[in-house]
Amino acid sequence: MLHPEVVATYPYADSLPPRLWRKIDSWEDAEARRAERRGQDEEPPTYHHDLSIPQGFRVGGFPSWRTTDPQAVNCEACAAPMNLLLTLDSYEWSGADGSWMPIEEGNIAERLRDRCPTQLTFGRDGLLNIFACQADPGHPHRWSLQ
Repeated sequence: MLHPEVVATYPYADSLPPRLWRKIDSWEDAEARRAERRGQDEEPPTYHHDLSIPQGFRVGGFPSWRTTDPQAVNCEACAAPMNLLLTLDSYEWSGADGSWMPIEEGNIAERLRDRCPTQLTFGRDGLLNIFACQADPGHPHRWSLQ
């Protein structure tokens, strides 16, 4: 059964301009210090794990670059930039980024939650990004296994 959700995504951390990344890094450091002062056991949110790109199957948004540095993906037919069309992920969510847990999993006991409901695995528990040409969607798609 599908339970689609609309989720805002933001660019992968390493593809941000250095000045913006420094601001985010400072914010994360400040959040970590606040959590430590409060004696919180829970890790504070981070841009990479909690705020930018969710795990799971997705349509559109920004690609995750788990195993390589971010790279431009251009159409082999016309050299136009390509957009992320679809992401197929081995997991819907993980303990590292529980903030992205699907809504329908929130009320289920931890031991019963299924982090891989599709039972599909891409590479070594990675994800498959599929890209489409901006200029002509009929051009061949490209992919990246992360």
